[in-house]
Amino acid sequence: MDFKIDKNEFLRGLYLAHGIADRKSTLPILANVLLRTEGKDRVLCGATDLNVTALANLSARVEKEGGLTVSARQIYEIVKGLPGDEVRVRRTEQNWAEIRAGKVEFKVVGMADRDYPKLPSAKETETFKVDSATLRDMIGKTIFSVSQDETRQHLAGVLFEWDGANARMVSTDGHRLSKVGRPLPGGQKLDKGVLIPRKGILEVRRAIESREAPCEIGIGQGYFVLKADDVSLCVKLIDGQFPPYDQVIPKDNERAFTVSRVALLDALRRVAIMSSDKTWGVKIAIDKGKLRVESDNPDLGAAREEIDVPYKGAAAQIGFNARYFIDLLSEIETPDVRVELSGELDPGVIRPADGSDYVGVVMPMRL
Repeated sequence: MDFKIDKNEFLRGLYLAHGIADRKSTLPILANVLLRTEGKDRVLCGATDLNVTALANLSARVEKEGGLTVSARQIYEIVKGLPGDEVRVRRTEQNWAEIRAGKVEFKVVGMADRDYPKLPSAKETETFKVDSATLRDMIGKTIFSVSQDETRQHLAGVLFEWDGANARMVSTDGHRLSKVGRPLPGGQKLDKGVLIPRKGILEVRRAIESREAPCEIGIGQGYFVLKADDVSLCVKLIDGQFPPYDQVIPKDNERAFTVSRVALLDALRRVAIMSSDKTWGVKIAIDKGKLRVESDNPDLGAAREEIDVPYKGAAAQIGFNARYFIDLLSEIETPDVRVELSGELDPGVIRPADGSDYVGVVMPMRL
């Protein structure tokens, strides 16, 4: 194997690959990136952890066909720091990789490409064009409330529902829930929702993080598939039953009011300085015309802030994790938000004040 490739083109593939390669796996080769020539003008750059697979078909000048696998982290850092615009990669004896640019040369231990696991093909799944910005927005509004507890697989991903015209993403870690709906016309009609694992949905976002053109997505063969020009991702779906989320969202909270999003966000950030590092516990109190956010920590001190709100109902005081509210408020774009509260043992709800299809639910905590 011997090829020359534009440095930025190479980095585009390595950027995705090094994020997916699994350095903690008991299979050492999964920490590697697969490099394999495809004809005289393309190089396949791929990586997998057996659940998430990325493939980039990169433009290159191939001098000699062949393949090799090398440490994904090493080659990404090497290429990122190389001078010039062109990189040469050559397989030498004993499956070593020789990487050159200008007067710089690296020799890296590699492994034979024939030992790399067989990768799923995105070609086998029918995909549909969707707006990249919409998909990115939906992921951003739900990814933070995915459970990171590996023993609760049914909560360790984002539920994705699609009726061919509109799509919905929902996530929960048992302490909070996020649900967003957006128009995604001309798409796939799913009989039921699918669970996309956290790492997979993060890699989907990375693959389209600055993309303006549409991308393609589809579900088939047990995978969520993304295609963006010469890049494809195959994410193995979680085999689990997501909880009935509609039952978690309160329908008739007694105390509802509208408040400036920035004012509430800033107040929570300031008051949370005095909360416990572990619980982030703050009290949110509502009374006629006033919203009060306060924290009292015997080891640090106390903080309190009031915000004027158009509220005339009964008073209430409920404890919450401030970080959960901050995460939600940071993803809402409207100037004002609608906050819905009930009793001190009932969840709080936040929505954009304009009525758009996004809702966050936060469970209360005892303080």
